[in-house]
Amino acid sequence: MTDVRPTTDAESVLHTLFGSELGGHEQVVLCQDRETGLKAVIALHSTALGPALGGTRFHAYASEEEAVRDALNLSRGMSYKNALAGLEHGGGKAVIIGDPDTLKSEQLLLAYGRFVASLGGRYVTACDVGTYVRDMDVVARECRWTTGRSPENGGAGDSSVLTAFGVFQGMRAAARVQWGEPTLRGRRVGVAGVGKVGRYLVQHLIEDGAEVVVTDVKQAAVEAITEKFPQVTAVSDVDVLVRSPLDVYAPCALGGALDDETVAALTATVVCGAANNQLAHPGVEKDLADRGILYAPDYVVNAGGVIQVAEELKGFDFDRAKAKAEKIYDTTLAIFERAAADGIPPAAAADRLAEQRMAEARGTGTAGVPRQTRQ
Repeated sequence: MTDVRPTTDAESVLHTLFGSELGGHEQVVLCQDRETGLKAVIALHSTALGPALGGTRFHAYASEEEAVRDALNLSRGMSYKNALAGLEHGGGKAVIIGDPDTLKSEQLLLAYGRFVASLGGRYVTACDVGTYVRDMDVVARECRWTTGRSPENGGAGDSSVLTAFGVFQGMRAAARVQWGEPTLRGRRVGVAGVGKVGRYLVQHLIEDGAEVVVTDVKQAAVEAITEKFPQVTAVSDVDVLVRSPLDVYAPCALGGALDDETVAALTATVVCGAANNQLAHPGVEKDLADRGILYAPDYVVNAGGVIQVAEELKGFDFDRAKAKAEKIYDTTLAIFERAAADGIPPAAAADRLAEQRMAEARGTGTAGVPRQTRQ
């Protein structure tokens, strides 16, 4: 799924929200608490399948407009992700504007929790970049529609575990299509970003017999990986990584990883990673296909985390959640098969399947109603 295009003088964020085909969001809430410094955007893209579910990103955006665009992109991605994960949830996302290292406080998180609670269950939040299990424990003190909490507070803990597991399942499916076997044994995999999710993905790859190369903007993250797995190679940055001899490229940091320059430089013939919104603009998916690069749609393979937090609402059972995340392998294979049959890139095939499920749900009369209140 492609990103909402950046705004120009003639195309504002509001136009994207109300007039663009890439918008179509049901509700966008701007939140501010002057006392704590909270500035947040909560975007609900769709509640066709149920209450919107998606994490809270805490990031130092260059501008408020950039923050709104990111919330729109991410929430739309969650609608598609949740649809293909088979969840009874629509898509939503929130962003908090600011440097979490300096701005985040208990009072700010409590204020944010009150804003989420004011939506009455239309939005269920969780962790994302810049927020952690301990943060969700604080948010949950003001908002019962909070997942990603610690086990001692009734939650499932770190959702990165099943996110990485799901990405690995998608990568296995891509390996089966590209090389005939669902394994990464003997393949060289480049992982860009070895933080919350990437570090778990590296472990799956090592255990499967892959050769792993990593990079991260935080040297401490790289050192933690190479200390645990001395056989892992580290390179200086993403530019070096994508130009290295690779079989698989796994973007696991922020979005927009697949732009024109990166696609032209890639040596890998499979792209499968945990980052959201990897396609920098419309048309990148076709460029990948034209180069013979098999792209596993990001919102399909990174759905393990949202599967985990959705299960938390039912009374969490890790084995049950892992079994559902394992099905990402089958879903990814089905998308590759649909793409081949229709003569379209896998990203387009995934979009069609997700849109079909959302369209079928719109006539059920349960859109946006919290499950516990449905008849």
